[in-house]
Amino acid sequence: MGSLAEQKIPVINFKEEHLKPGSDSWISALKQVRYGFEEYGCLEIVCDQFPFELHNSIFDAAEDVFNLPKETKMQKTSTRPGKIGYIAGLPELPLYESIALDSATTLEEVEYFTNIMWPAGNNSFRDSVHSFSKRIEVLHEMVTRMVFENYGVEGLFNSFWEKRFYVCRFFKYKAPHQTNESEVGIGAHTDSTFLSILHQHQVKGLQIKTKDGQWIDVKPKPSSLFVIAGDVLKVWSNDRVRSCEHQVMVSEDKIRYSAGLFTFIKGVMQVPEELIDDEYPLRYKPFDHAEYNRYLLSEDRDKNCPINAFCGI
Repeated sequence: MGSLAEQKIPVINFKEEHLKPGSDSWISALKQVRYGFEEYGCLEIVCDQFPFELHNSIFDAAEDVFNLPKETKMQKTSTRPGKIGYIAGLPELPLYESIALDSATTLEEVEYFTNIMWPAGNNSFRDSVHSFSKRIEVLHEMVTRMVFENYGVEGLFNSFWEKRFYVCRFFKYKAPHQTNESEVGIGAHTDSTFLSILHQHQVKGLQIKTKDGQWIDVKPKPSSLFVIAGDVLKVWSNDRVRSCEHQVMVSEDKIRYSAGLFTFIKGVMQVPEELIDDEYPLRYKPFDHAEYNRYLLSEDRDKNCPINAFCGI
């Protein structure tokens, strides 16, 4: 593993007044988004849609749900086949714990999850998670529109956007010095998503891997969010965009929390014809996103580059 390098990941101002389509600030942000995804597979955004009060409330919500009994957290909270809601106790990841909510941008779905966890209700949790997810959804749409505009396929956006669905997931990492465990929170991996947007607690740990094998710390900030290109964006772009390899290393003697909204696509994904040319000949076969997620849970999955093994040409 390479040594830690100086922070280089683009930081983009997503304040509303700076993002009027066609303006100089919009064009500048477009270039930064493309650079971040092509060079690092990620970028950091600062926005006024994410006030400090929401930062506090979403991590209060995370503590609330993780403090529940294990039997409560293990209950079935999704009707989707193969959906894993609660993960903990993995021998190879003793510090790691996570729990997911489907369709958290829909108040009814968040309330459904909340009532399973708290039969008497928990309005604070429900409202914090829904507000967090709705605000992150706005950023998901903005970034995705920029990706489509960068590659000259704006006309494909609407039909693509109709196929999306979201999973909101909370993460907790125990302090390694309290358990005498390794500092690995979760090992190096890429996300199976189109896009992932993460918000970090004040405890550091997230790192991304650069093209030359160096690991960069992504320092947590209450005012910013971290956007990660997943395997599906890599395929959609026909390898123009990198899927970001990242990991969590927990070295502080504190519990670490993070929360994120993850974009998945219903049905078959394929490379747009407009993104196939002499420089970028077709590199991936059409594939079903749900089937890919099931493949990732199988014993015979390729652990080095699963998306290439699953649908690469």
